[in-house]
Amino acid sequence: MNKNRNLLIITIVLAVLAAVLLYSRSNSTLNPGISEFAVKDTASITKIFMVDKFDQQVLLERSPSGWKLNGKYGARHENLDVLLNTLANMEVREPVAKAAHDNVLKIMAAKSVKVEVYQNKHFIDFGKIKLFPREKLTKTFYIGDATMDNFGTFALMENATSPVVLYLPGLRGYIASRFSTSETDWRVHTVFNKKLPDIKSIRVEFLDHPQESYIVENQNNENLKLIRLSNNTEIDGYDTLRLVSWVNSFRNIRYELLMNDMDPQRRDSIMDAAPKHHIILEAKDGSKQSIRTFVRLLPEPEVDIFDGSPVTYDLDRMFGLVNEEDFVTVQFFVFDKILMPLSAFTNKPA
Repeated sequence: MNKNRNLLIITIVLAVLAAVLLYSRSNSTLNPGISEFAVKDTASITKIFMVDKFDQQVLLERSPSGWKLNGKYGARHENLDVLLNTLANMEVREPVAKAAHDNVLKIMAAKSVKVEVYQNKHFIDFGKIKLFPREKLTKTFYIGDATMDNFGTFALMENATSPVVLYLPGLRGYIASRFSTSETDWRVHTVFNKKLPDIKSIRVEFLDHPQESYIVENQNNENLKLIRLSNNTEIDGYDTLRLVSWVNSFRNIRYELLMNDMDPQRRDSIMDAAPKHHIILEAKDGSKQSIRTFVRLLPEPEVDIFDGSPVTYDLDRMFGLVNEEDFVTVQFFVFDKILMPLSAFTNKPA
């Protein structure tokens, strides 16, 4: 009798514990409906849309030629890799404490980023049988500010009422900054990105030294024609290997910083000065890439360490206007390889 009674008591206790556990799970703020933020299969992601409370928007779309930004720019693959890694591996650290619940919701209502993730899905998906592909919105959530310890980020799943704290295992920091809605943060810094077979011509003008200006024309990928612009004459006997190497340098030329948010008056004063160089690359598909460069004056003159002469402009950087649209800074370290004067190919100083 005692044995049966003990067994009955144990059974009842286990049943009560199971009921409590099931109840706590069903009422937990970490139930799957509001805590599954991660997107493990990032290869299936086709589109990521982000918008903040100030209506600043970023649309990242996968295309056969790479990720595109807002339908008109290339997207920086370094930043995309960071974002995709974050989407795949971020986890819920904890629910927001009840004492802070209402305050966090109030802050997120005023300042947060809405994130929509679209993926390739199939109407029929049964094991290896996948039929009728389609693009589907699979995740919508809101990213808020960092927590007080700066190791977590407040987040809220759409249609949920309980915010949580997200974190990225292994990261000593917060992930909020990775969901930027600033177009500048996502734009690829391309000035020129064409290979020799894609290039029709390259025009280089040294506006201070017009005798050093020239144009290079690609003759069916077999020969390059070098023309002096000052008298429009073709030049024979140039350094073929050096000219080919120079043309190949245009496959990856990037600017340093995008400065479109510079004060308009300062920008206008810089561009009122005569440009130093003007380079135009025309591709065989009819597209063009260009830049005009401008000296970057120093706040105060400096002294040249070699000859003691005064230096009034930056010897490391210039300003540039890319495609007559984007105001940027460029480094001489990058641009020196394409700012070759005509005499560099003819071995005859102009």
